[in-house]
Amino acid sequence: MKKSTLFFMMICFCLVGQTNLIAQKAKFKSKSTRVQKTKLPTNYIEPEKRTYDLYAKGSYGSGVDAHQKRIFGWSHDPANPNVKGVVSIYGFTINSPQVKTEAKTKKDKDGNVTDRWTEYHYTNSAKGNGTLYVYGLTNPFKYKAKNKKDTKSKYEERKEAKEAAEKKSLEDNPFLSSEDVAEADKGESDVGTDEGLSGEALPFANRFSVDQSLTVKTKKFRSRSKAYEDYVNNQRQKLFNFRNEYPNQAYRSAISRLNGLYGYTPTKQSFRIRTMKTEKHPEFKTWNDAAQAATTLFKTVKYNKSIAETSTKFDPIIKYYSDMVTKSAGDKKAKKLNRAAFDNLTNIMYYLDRHDDLITIAKSNMESKNLDGMAKRIMEKSMKKKAELLFHNMTTCHVENAEEIAEDEFEVEEAEQEEEEGEGNK
Repeated sequence: MKKSTLFFMMICFCLVGQTNLIAQKAKFKSKSTRVQKTKLPTNYIEPEKRTYDLYAKGSYGSGVDAHQKRIFGWSHDPANPNVKGVVSIYGFTINSPQVKTEAKTKKDKDGNVTDRWTEYHYTNSAKGNGTLYVYGLTNPFKYKAKNKKDTKSKYEERKEAKEAAEKKSLEDNPFLSSEDVAEADKGESDVGTDEGLSGEALPFANRFSVDQSLTVKTKKFRSRSKAYEDYVNNQRQKLFNFRNEYPNQAYRSAISRLNGLYGYTPTKQSFRIRTMKTEKHPEFKTWNDAAQAATTLFKTVKYNKSIAETSTKFDPIIKYYSDMVTKSAGDKKAKKLNRAAFDNLTNIMYYLDRHDDLITIAKSNMESKNLDGMAKRIMEKSMKKKAELLFHNMTTCHVENAEEIAEDEFEVEEAEQEEEEGEGNK
């Protein structure tokens, strides 16, 4: 055989072999990765004007320390605040317990009913009233705002439908008068006055409900009296205890809302990195080494430190997953690898705030039948974050300062559940 022919055959063999390395099917699993970031608020206020004061009011607010928490990135300045937050904690209601019934049957192996009985259980709820009043400067971020009517969630719709059905059941009960129903609905109520600040010089900005609620439920019994006994002995006290717990819960909810409006909140954000499960795949070690390195490097990122130096350490990892996206493109046998590589590549770049490069990559994959949906979603997400950063005069979600905070002061954001979740596990 001629040397030239042999050399040509060897080249072809190598090329086919390289293609098969990528084409070999691989399975993946998601690994949760966490990084510290600063959550950007709705409003941008110039740094020199970021001063605030807090108040707690209402009949249930007297025991609440209004300054136990803070607006991150702002200074507490009672003499010259540009924003004021007032938490009105003003009322508590325990409703009347409601009995629920459920018909039960037992059947033999032939499907014949051999026993019938009714099970009973009691439910009840309590609500603590709270309102957050906000006064002062506003400058909200707006991004492709659309005039959409507020729509209720399916949970809210089901809850309202259930409450309406229960109310109608009581009204239709021939043994109860309308006065009896109205009196029972009152339960045990202690509601005072809900108010903000009177004669305030700062302009009123908004108000938000910070109501807190608790629902209890007994076990199921064949005896109604046993079910009620369980409610009295084991569940009712939880509602009374909630009376003391709810004021601080309402306060924490109010401060969280205020930070969402104005604060640069230290946040631990979780997202996924796809790791390979197929040990025999030729990319198994390199792929997982890159994933492990990304997870490890993200652990070193701090919400209040520059990430410029750390970001460059991701360059080899980004190049690797970018190469995997390119090599597996259009290969029907490597669809999962193609999507997993794109997922890792874009997630890493998004949480490094490399939005210009990420948008370019997303656009280049918009025509891919395998990646078009993923590319569209990450591009829209990245474009919005880029606009948000520009609005706040920032390049990354990190506010450099020497601030030290306690572990429990971090807000935690769990990984989003994308449509592709679990795609590689099939």
